[in-house]
Amino acid sequence: MPEAMRAIDIHNHFFPKSWPDLAAKFGTPDWPWIKHTEPGKAIVMIGDREFRHITSACWDVNVRLEDMERDGIDLQIISATPVLFAYGRDPKQALDCARMFNDVALELCGQGKGKLKALCQVPLQDIDASCAELSRCMRAGHVGVQIGNHVGDKNLDDPGILNFLRHCAAEGAAVLVHPWDMLGAPRMPKYMMPWTVAMPAETQLALVALIVSGAFDRLPAGLRICFAHGGGSFAFLLGRMENAWHHHPVARGASEFPPSHYLDRFFVDSAVFDESTLKFLVEKMGAGRVMLGSDYPFPLGEQHVGSLIRESSLPSAVKMDLLVNNASKWLAMDTRATSDTKASSDSVGLAAAAAEAAASGCPVGRPPFSSGNASSATGNIGKKLTYSSYLKVPELLKLQVPESSPEHHDELLFIVVHQTYELWFKELLHDLDAVVANLSAAAANPVSRDGVYEAARLLRRCTEIMRVLVEQFTILETMLPTHFLAFRQKLAPASGFQSEQFREIEFLCGLKDEKMLRYHELTPETHKILNRRLHEPSLRDVFFAALQALKLLPPPGPNQIQTEREVFETRAKAIHALYNDEKHYRDWIDVCERLTEFDELVVSWRLRHIQMVERTIGFKSGTGGSAGSSYLKLTLEKKFFPELWEARTYLQE
Repeated sequence: MPEAMRAIDIHNHFFPKSWPDLAAKFGTPDWPWIKHTEPGKAIVMIGDREFRHITSACWDVNVRLEDMERDGIDLQIISATPVLFAYGRDPKQALDCARMFNDVALELCGQGKGKLKALCQVPLQDIDASCAELSRCMRAGHVGVQIGNHVGDKNLDDPGILNFLRHCAAEGAAVLVHPWDMLGAPRMPKYMMPWTVAMPAETQLALVALIVSGAFDRLPAGLRICFAHGGGSFAFLLGRMENAWHHHPVARGASEFPPSHYLDRFFVDSAVFDESTLKFLVEKMGAGRVMLGSDYPFPLGEQHVGSLIRESSLPSAVKMDLLVNNASKWLAMDTRATSDTKASSDSVGLAAAAAEAAASGCPVGRPPFSSGNASSATGNIGKKLTYSSYLKVPELLKLQVPESSPEHHDELLFIVVHQTYELWFKELLHDLDAVVANLSAAAANPVSRDGVYEAARLLRRCTEIMRVLVEQFTILETMLPTHFLAFRQKLAPASGFQSEQFREIEFLCGLKDEKMLRYHELTPETHKILNRRLHEPSLRDVFFAALQALKLLPPPGPNQIQTEREVFETRAKAIHALYNDEKHYRDWIDVCERLTEFDELVVSWRLRHIQMVERTIGFKSGTGGSAGSSYLKLTLEKKFFPELWEARTYLQE
C-alpha cells in the first residue's frame, strides 16, 4: 500500500473491560454484562443470552492505537455500542449507566495520546436528563453525542427529541445517529438479517421522519448531525421519496421542500463496504457530506480502516474530504487536509491541539473537546497550537479589502467596524438560538427551572453585546462626512447596514415580514435561511408557549377565534400575572427583564444608526436604494416583544 493518507474515523465503538453487575445493582433482569473467555477475548451477554463476541480492541487502548497506526488513522471518535443505551429502562437507571460509560470513555481517551475523542450517550427517554448529561459531558471533554434512531415508538421527529437536538446545536455538540433495536425482529431471527436488512431501514426511517415532518425546517441550521452506515438505504431510495413528494401531496408531510433539498443538513459515514456504492453515495450526497466511518473493531466493520476510500478511484481532493476535512467540519475542528501527507497529519494534530486548548480554558467561544493541555494533544502528529493559528489571525487580517483606488484612509475603518458588527451578530444568533432551545425545554417541563436560568444568563450576554454595538457608532462618527463621501459611491448597490444576519436576528426574535425575503432572492443561501426562520417558532413564540405551559396564558377555546389585539392583550396580562407573583416567578421575571432590556437596546441601536447616517450624509438616499434616514425612522417603533412593554401599563402603584 502507498504511504498512508492520514484520516479521522468518526464511527467506531468501545466496551469497557468490566463494569458493575447492573442486574444486581438495579434489581431488574437482562442487563448487558461482559464474560471474559480467554486472554483478549470476551462475550457481551444480555442476561443469559449471548449478544456479541468481542476482542481486546474494544477496551485495550494500546491495541487500538497499534491498529490505528497500521491503518493510518490519526484520530478516532469513539462511542459506546448501542446495546448500552438502556432507553427501555427506568430513566434514573439509564442516566446512571450513561454517566458510568461516559466517564469510562474519557478514561480511554486519556490513555490515547491525543488520538482518541469520545461521543457521550444520554438517557434519551428523559429529555431534561439528556440535556443535562450532554452539557456535563461537553464540559468534561466529549466532542458530541451518539443517540439511537428511535426511543420505543418515538422517531427522531418527536418534539422532545427535537428539543434535545436543539440543545445539541446550542452546546456545539456533534450528533451521531446510530440504528439500534431493529424493526421486524420476529421475521429476521437468523443470518444476521437484523444487521444486514433492518439496520439500513432503521436509518432510512430516521432520516425520512426528520425530513417529511418538517423537523429540518425548524431545527437550527447549526446542528451538526451524522447518520451511520452510509445513511442506511436513504441515498438509494431518495429518488423514490422525491417522486412521491412531487406526485402525492400526502407524502410531503409538513416539509417545505422536496427531500433532495435537505441533503446539506446532515452527514453520513462511509461504512458501505463497496467502491461503486461509495461513489454513488458521494455523487448523491455530495463530496462534502460523507465521512470516514469504519464500525471498528467489529467483524461487520471495515477490516483495514480507510482502505475503501484510499484505494478507490475517487479524485484525491474528494478522498481528502472524506478522510479528514468533512469530519473536521462535523466536529467543528479547524483543519484542512492537503495532498501532502505531512501537511495533512499536521492539520489533524492542530485540530486535536485546538480541542485541548479549548477544554483547558482558551478564551474563545468554542465547545470544549477534551481535558488535558495542548502540548499533550499534539503527540507525534502535529504542531503546537498558537494564539495566532487558533484564531486564524493572518487570514482574518486579509479580509479587509478597500474598494477605493487610490485607497482612502478611512475606508479601512468603515470595513473593520462593519465586519465587527457581523461577528457580533453571529454570536447573537448563536446565543439566541440557545435561548430558544432552553425556553422550549422549560415549556416541555415547567417544573424544571434549569432552562429558565440558562435563558436568562444568555440573554444577559445578548444585552451586553447590544450595548457594545450601540457604542460602536461613536467610532464611525470620528470619520468626517467628506472623508466618507470620498469612497461612498464605491459601495453601491450595497448598503452599509444591509445586514443579512441582522434580518435573521429580527426573524428569530419574532419580528417577521415575509416581504423582506424578496430582497435576498439573489443570495439563495440567505433566502433559504431567512425562509426557515420565517416558518420556525421564534423566541417570542417559545416564550409564550412556556407561559402557556405554566398555565399563566390560557389557550384559546376550541371554537374561539381571537383577534390579533385580543391575543396581544391576553399575552400582556399573562406577563402582568408573572410580575404580580414575584415570589414564585423570580426566574421568569428575570427573563422578562432581560428580554425587555435587549429590546430597548435594539431600539437604541436603530436610533444611533439614524443619528450616525444623518450626521454623515444628511438626508441623502441610501446606496442600497432606500430613502436613507427617513426610511430608517420607520423602524423605530418596531419592538421584538411589545407585550412586555404593554404589561407595564397594567401594573398598579
